[in-house]
Amino acid sequence: MIHLVQFRILHQKQYLGRYTFFFFFFVASYCLSGQKVAIDSISISGLEKTREYILIRELNFKKGDSLDLQYLASIFQTNEKRLLNTNLVVEARCNLINLNIEAQSAGVNIHCKEALYIYPAPLLEFIDNDFNKWWRNYNRSLKRLSYGLFLSHINLTGNGDRLTIYGQAGFTKKISIDYDYPYLNHSNTLGIGFTGFYAANREVAYKTIDNFLVLKRNLDQDLLKRVKLGARMFYRPAIYAKHLVEINYYHFNINDSLTTSYNPDYLNNRSKLSFPEFIYLFRYDTRDVVPYAMKGWSLGLYFSQIGLSRHDIHKSDAGLLLSGFFKITPKLSLEEHTLGRYNLDRGKVPYYFNKAIGYDDIYVRGYDLNVIDGQDYFLLKNIARYKVLGKELDWGKYMVLKAYRKMPLDVYLTGGFDIARVADRFYAYGNPLTNKYVYGYGVGLDVVFYYNKLVRLEVSRNSSRNFGFYLHFDAGL
Repeated sequence: MIHLVQFRILHQKQYLGRYTFFFFFFVASYCLSGQKVAIDSISISGLEKTREYILIRELNFKKGDSLDLQYLASIFQTNEKRLLNTNLVVEARCNLINLNIEAQSAGVNIHCKEALYIYPAPLLEFIDNDFNKWWRNYNRSLKRLSYGLFLSHINLTGNGDRLTIYGQAGFTKKISIDYDYPYLNHSNTLGIGFTGFYAANREVAYKTIDNFLVLKRNLDQDLLKRVKLGARMFYRPAIYAKHLVEINYYHFNINDSLTTSYNPDYLNNRSKLSFPEFIYLFRYDTRDVVPYAMKGWSLGLYFSQIGLSRHDIHKSDAGLLLSGFFKITPKLSLEEHTLGRYNLDRGKVPYYFNKAIGYDDIYVRGYDLNVIDGQDYFLLKNIARYKVLGKELDWGKYMVLKAYRKMPLDVYLTGGFDIARVADRFYAYGNPLTNKYVYGYGVGLDVVFYYNKLVRLEVSRNSSRNFGFYLHFDAGL
């Protein structure tokens, strides 16, 4: 009896499997369905800097496991995507080697092409960290930009450790350094990280009126200075689950005019404030492709404590981040996100810590230009995506970096509906979007390239009957 076994091999980040490898073997009286092969070895080739154990840690099978031949193509697909999710490789290709039919055993070799590990880049920071607010609310003023240099090394010693340094000048001067070492112990379940940060602002958002930030600028002296020192520990007992514990120390120093003349609630009538912060986060993540998933779930549960003394600051929050991804057809998929936060201690929160929606890429479709402050919030986002283009561009010699000469490019037509509500017990006056349901809907295009880079173009209408065109970026760094 002759049997054909088809193993689908993914590479160059084309996780839909454009290339297929056919492996033929003859087995007398051997039925493919239900038959398993024991994995007696796992090897990775093509690595120059990355330690092999880091990538093997990401696989959902290990040496000694038995894999069903009927589902081997699917298993290889899943694991190639998992390796791409590390951002350490731009290509992963699984192969079955040394197949022994009698012993029903084989090895697995994974050929990889390493990514560019050093990302030096000029840095432009928009006011409110949002391109759309800078473009519309501040008339594209170059005076509202900060500029600097961003440098990230995502594999400093070959152990998947990340070092990020950036310096910035302009309306906000910053210097920051972050380092994470994810594999501290022999079983590769513990990791540690450190943070140092200093910022001096000569322009500060000191109040919110009509759900827009009101800014104060002083060209002669700093209005707000911040220092942060922190340490964190990761615990990852399984490939999908991760725990994070983070402890930070902050010191704030603000210009007296902010509290005496503009907003006494900015830091509760204080010009100096020092306090600790404690964060616990649990994440369970089964997404197939983290930057732009088609299948899987992501669950995040967190608790944060800012300050210990009610005389200075005391803010306790619990939150939820839940995302689901569903592939309906080869081209049609659905995406759902539920985000929420609840303030536990119910005390008055200084204005600076009252941020909710409109910050850090958390927004309601159509309200991209607004902020909605408050202590508690929930946000529900529903998105349908239809793939209209999927191809691979070959830049050839025009691309200096060999690992990026072939660029996967996918374009999706999208439509979405968002609804949210923010509760504010202290600063709602003069902000009509607070303490009410708001919603927005619209259509757009998502352009995904090099696996983890995203440009999102959207045309939206919100519950205030305003139309707008908005642009969002995610560099995937």
